[in-house]
Amino acid sequence: MTRQFMKDKPHKLGTKLFMTCCAQTAYCLRIEVYCGTDQHSDELGRESTAQLSADANSGPSAVMRNLHKVLPAQKDGVFHVVVTDTFYTSVQLALQLLSRNVYTVGTIQKNKKGFPPALVTTHATRPEGVARGSSIVAVAKCCPSLKAMLWWDRLPVYLLSTGSSTAIETCDVHDQLRLQRYSLQLSVRFKKYYKTIFLGLVDMAIVNAFIVYREGKRLQGDAAADHAEFLQELQAQLLQVTSSDFVEEIIPAEAVGETTSTIATTHKLVEFPEWTQIREGVRKRPQHQCKVCSIRKQKVGQRSATRFYCEACRDGNKRVYLCDRVRPNHYPGNNLTCHQIWHLKWKNDEERPRPRVGRDIQMRGLGKKRRLASAEDSAEEEEEDEGASDAADEEDSTGSNAANSPRATCPTAECDELRAVV
Repeated sequence: MTRQFMKDKPHKLGTKLFMTCCAQTAYCLRIEVYCGTDQHSDELGRESTAQLSADANSGPSAVMRNLHKVLPAQKDGVFHVVVTDTFYTSVQLALQLLSRNVYTVGTIQKNKKGFPPALVTTHATRPEGVARGSSIVAVAKCCPSLKAMLWWDRLPVYLLSTGSSTAIETCDVHDQLRLQRYSLQLSVRFKKYYKTIFLGLVDMAIVNAFIVYREGKRLQGDAAADHAEFLQELQAQLLQVTSSDFVEEIIPAEAVGETTSTIATTHKLVEFPEWTQIREGVRKRPQHQCKVCSIRKQKVGQRSATRFYCEACRDGNKRVYLCDRVRPNHYPGNNLTCHQIWHLKWKNDEERPRPRVGRDIQMRGLGKKRRLASAEDSAEEEEEDEGASDAADEEDSTGSNAANSPRATCPTAECDELRAVV
């Protein structure tokens, strides 16, 4: 049974998930669905001691299993920091993680085994004589790096640490993006609870995609990505997905071809920038026939549309549209995308073969409407540039005339001083 009631959680009734998230970006690395205390009882005999937790509770055991899958092999002098929730933190787990070169920090329940009773207070709220932010720290004699703390907010907060971290809310950040903003899991109610788990996994995938997108923007020096704008762009792209996008071809392992490292960096695929209004509130990007697929098609009428083209191969407004996916039927044992075939196998159109069926391809430019639109845009840009230059010339002439003519000022020196201050 995966349904749990947890009175201290915002969503009290639901499915318990053990999540491992990145401390810097909140990217979810691994999850484990709680299916009962006997979930892994048959695996205990096959697991190493590094995977098993000294704490027999399900939470700490799940922490050890997740970290064993996520963290690299243990090395001398290399340490990691893990932030745990109050459901997982325990003295036994902290000591076992420390033996694996993993520091831990997190809130802890005061009734956990091994927690110093001297720190446990009888006050339910902060006393009047105690300042907010005051703390009491206890250090373990047998292990000086193990510290327990009582920290006073409005309520007492108990902490356990073998290290330090500033990223104690990464799992909460992931949950906020997943459950509190545009959540599929919360938008639909099912009688079968396991169907909501599927929507929750979809939410996790979307949040992870947004985190990767945001990190890519940051590395490129662009403006920070907005969550709502990302979802709008994602929805617009998903509306253009066809049935062929869900067909996965298995490529033989022995098939070896050229790699993208030999393609010049200038030959990059660019998505078609314009949108077409289908009806009110619905738009999509225009799609064009892939040049490689048109040549390698095996029967007349077979079509493969794409939204991408090579920016370096364009001739004026004529663009070379190419797929960004592998088509195994193009060549025996093919493991190259159409973009790679055009530039590597066909040497940028210099060694392009004859079509299998039908007529040869043609480099077509933009249609009449798009040519007019692009011409109008360029004309407007030229007019703006001319207007800006004319305005600059007028300012220069005005400034020179003002310099040669008597200055119209107030007769008092005090007014000149005020004008200078302003």
